[in-house]
This record gives sequence, C-alpha cells and structure tokens, in this order.
Amino acid sequence: MDWERVKKELRDAGYAGFEFNSGKTAVPGLSGEWLIGKVSREGELKNDNQSLLIRICDYLPGSAAVNANPENAPESIQNIAERHGLHVVIVSVSNDKVRIALCDPSGHDLSS
Repeated sequence: MDWERVKKELRDAGYAGFEFNSGKTAVPGLSGEWLIGKVSREGELKNDNQSLLIRICDYLPGSAAVNANPENAPESIQNIAERHGLHVVIVSVSNDKVRIALCDPSGHDLSS
C-alpha cells in the first residue's frame, strides 16, 4: 500500500494530519496497517444528523456520541478509501472531532 499517496490525497481533500500506524488494537476492524487522523464532525457526523438517542447521549455532560457506521464518514474520505481498497473505521469521538482510520483489510479479519 502506498500510504504516502493516500496521505497526500487526504491532505488535498482538506484532511491534513493523518498518520501511519500498525499493529493490533482493541478497536474492532482496526489491525494491521492504517492511517489515522482527526476530522471535524461534519455531514452525517454532526450532532443534528444523529438519531434522537445518540443526540441525547451526545449532550450529556462529559459525553460525546456518534453513530460509528463507516458510511457516516465524510464522503471524500470514503471515496479515497474505496479508491485504495481500504476500510473506514470510526475510532472515537469528541464534541467537535472524530478520529477516523483508513485500514488495509488484506489478511485481517474485520468481522470482529
């Protein structure tokens, strides 16, 4: 995988700051090699676009919630991932940012 090319495409799309990482994690679907970075909660990741239950959880003090369906990631990130055969994993969320990883699925079980 040409990770530098993927990072450049992410930068060109306005998503700077993605970094390469590898190994095993406790996050389902995130193992092997990946790029990870923080993006603003935009589009489907905005609080207003979440279900009522998630919006309620998101407003609780000290809490941040988002539907972690990869299809909720920004469309340009999804397109870059698709172009390179990568999977999108929403790792964590804060009030204004979401950590997203683009993971190379080759040789890794992403069903867990």
